[in-house]
Amino acid sequence: KTPGKVERDIDELYQWAIVLDDSRSSSNEITLTPEFFQGLKDSLQSLDASPWTALTREQTEFLEQEATRVLGKPVTFPAMTPEDLEKYTQDQWDAVLHYLVGTPNMQIQPNPAISHFLLETNLMQPDPDYKGNDPDEAPLVITQKGYDFMLQDNAQQVWHFVMQYLKSMETHANAHALQKEALLVLICLSFSRFGECYTAASLSNVEEIINELALFGLLYVEKIGETSVFYPTRIAMQLVGNHDGGTTGGGGGMWTLSSKALEAALAHPRPHDSSHLAIIVQTNFQLCAYTTSELHVSMLGLFCDVHTIRRLPNVVFMCITRDSIKAAFTLGIQAQQILRFLEKHAHPKLRQAGVSPIPNNIVDQIYLWDRERHRLST
Repeated sequence: KTPGKVERDIDELYQWAIVLDDSRSSSNEITLTPEFFQGLKDSLQSLDASPWTALTREQTEFLEQEATRVLGKPVTFPAMTPEDLEKYTQDQWDAVLHYLVGTPNMQIQPNPAISHFLLETNLMQPDPDYKGNDPDEAPLVITQKGYDFMLQDNAQQVWHFVMQYLKSMETHANAHALQKEALLVLICLSFSRFGECYTAASLSNVEEIINELALFGLLYVEKIGETSVFYPTRIAMQLVGNHDGGTTGGGGGMWTLSSKALEAALAHPRPHDSSHLAIIVQTNFQLCAYTTSELHVSMLGLFCDVHTIRRLPNVVFMCITRDSIKAAFTLGIQAQQILRFLEKHAHPKLRQAGVSPIPNNIVDQIYLWDRERHRLST
């Protein structure tokens, strides 16, 4: 390599905290940082690919016995199956989306820290139409940025939260150290095994970060006596890297188990409560949504005519109209976001490789309605 190329490569290694600053002044000798050298040595000496050792059955039984002895009452270890973890993650995200759209009588309320986080990230704002005397008591309502967030893919939503979480650390006195520890935890999570339990005692000084990541559904954390244990969820393991957590053959997407549960829910002979959504868009602009969730009805109401709603026990019928699409554009929602949402939640029977699940005339018409806004200016 040319000297300039070598210097750029070494400078990049310095930015990633792999080599020391002295290495940039000399291309003949490179010194690894102590942390990277120790981590490299540990990974070469370890037979386990995971950075943390999963708890064995004997260890979980010991934790149960110790917690029972200290608390004076029986303590059961939280045995979470992959299906339980998938449902936990889905419930966490549904609670956030319910809160965004203002669903009344929510069964699962988000943590107050999440409410504060939504306000700080401008996904929600105090109601501008609030007429009370105390502005601090004004209810929170969704913003234009919040509508955009709702219609994003789950992977984009997770990354949005993580990036804002890292950015929020900048106000701390030791912001650089906290961000470094949080990134280290996220990278190590990507090498963990989905469905296995780990103890937070193996993480030095980052138990607070573990608890904060649990607010977003990235981890399931449980306190057993004086010891905290955690299960990595699938989305935490897919934040860094493209593997699927080691449970399937590969590349199954973010909600692999949710997709299987969706197919099982659609095949069920009787409708039952389900947090899944399957959409069929017809060429006559009618939309059929297999769902029993009020959240999904509220989300579809962003760009469908709510006056055309008709219901069966497990199916909702709506119509896409020019006025409903224009109303969505007024909220700041873009045509591409609407089409991406419909494609993301298309019925499994419509998902074929290389074929769009949305009829071409619907796609063209939504884009034409979008262009109408820019045809004339007054």
